Amino acid sequence: MLCSELHLHAPLFVTQAAVSNHTGLIARTGLAMPAAPFGTPAWQLPALVSYLHRLHSDEEDPSPEQWRAHTQHPTGPVPRPHLRYQTDGLHDADAVCVLDIQLGPRDQKTGWPTAHLAVIEQEEGPCPFGRITHRHGTEAIAAYTAEELTAEHAALMDRARQHQNTHLARLAKLAQRAADWADKVRAAAHADAVHIQADRARARITR
Repeated sequence: MLCSELHLHAPLFVTQAAVSNHTGLIARTGLAMPAAPFGTPAWQLPALVSYLHRLHSDEEDPSPEQWRAHTQHPTGPVPRPHLRYQTDGLHDADAVCVLDIQLGPRDQKTGWPTAHLAVIEQEEGPCPFGRITHRHGTEAIAAYTAEELTAEHAALMDRARQHQNTHLARLAKLAQRAADWADKVRAAAHADAVHIQADRARARITR
């Protein structure tokens, strides 16, 4: 990460991904952006969920180049991390929120790629508070994304009413639409998992 790209000691949002292929070869990529105001799980996780959904729909496996191009492509008013980041966000005091993502080839039965997410959040200061959240699989990641967006919607609506701020109200509606969409992805991944479980149960019965 170049010092000219971001101010030194500025709070950062970081997304770092490790992508493995069928041979087990792993490639890593990292991107960063200023943490304020959109460098939070609620606003940045939809990019991951939409990528997983895209891979499922297109029947493709993840790749570092494809992931980087996807997350750098702006959609709507929410910026995404776009600055190349070569430091380890887990050991960077300036990284107040890190999405540590592991992606692997699609499951041949469900069609969803392998995915693990760790969200590391820490406050600034001499005695910072830290929190790590883990989620495994598209269904769990999409559910967590919907939860974060629903909470963001409630907080924004409260602030919008308090300050009579139409901009905050529009952001709240955007958060709710994104939450509804993430929940649809969760439901699709859940339906595929249930279908596979049912097939396995039928196979055991007919043996």
